[in-house]
Amino acid sequence: MIVFGQAKGPLARGVMLAALATMLSACESSSRLGSLLPDDTFRPAPRANPQAPAPLTPAPSSEVESSALPPPPGASTTTALPPPGAPASGAPATTGVGTAPGASLGAPQTPPGTPPAAPRAATTPPPAAPAAAPSRTGLVGNWSVSEAAGASCRITLSSAPKLDLYGAGTSGCQNKELQRVNAWELSGSEVILYEPGGGVVARLRQAGGQNYAGATAKSGAPVSISK
Repeated sequence: MIVFGQAKGPLARGVMLAALATMLSACESSSRLGSLLPDDTFRPAPRANPQAPAPLTPAPSSEVESSALPPPPGASTTTALPPPGAPASGAPATTGVGTAPGASLGAPQTPPGTPPAAPRAATTPPPAAPAAAPSRTGLVGNWSVSEAAGASCRITLSSAPKLDLYGAGTSGCQNKELQRVNAWELSGSEVILYEPGGGVVARLRQAGGQNYAGATAKSGAPVSISK
């Protein structure tokens, strides 16, 4: 260590200041050189960065060897599991394309967008044609008469006018009222038989086709005619 005494005079002070400056410069150079040397024991340690992230811990591998896993209780060690999406063992395999869930494989499939078939209307038989209304020309001719006792006779309805009526006559009838018929008339759908003097003997109505049935006016005995 250099100890300077008390300097006297301006010259002595200048010499002392120059010596101190030289010594400080040498110390600073020595300090700089020491920090660059690799084996310098006085190199200051690097400061730790407080903001540096901690090192990440590697995640455990998700791959597990199947041989290391024990089989489930009651399961066979030789049976391989089906791949995802494959049908289970014993399930029927579907070979149709576009088969609807729950539909039978043998049933015909309706293409999408097809409108539903309209229900069939119940077929009803056509109504029976109404019987043709009787006409005077259709009534002209010979008819078979059925009497009340089961006997039969004949009646002829003529187209020859007789006053306001048409001529008529019977043959073989047992009913005395029928024996007196000498005229007839068509009133609407009713055939009316008359006796001389304009009295009504019987009234007959159409009973289907060429059949007319009714009763005598006085006794009410049933009578019918047919062709």
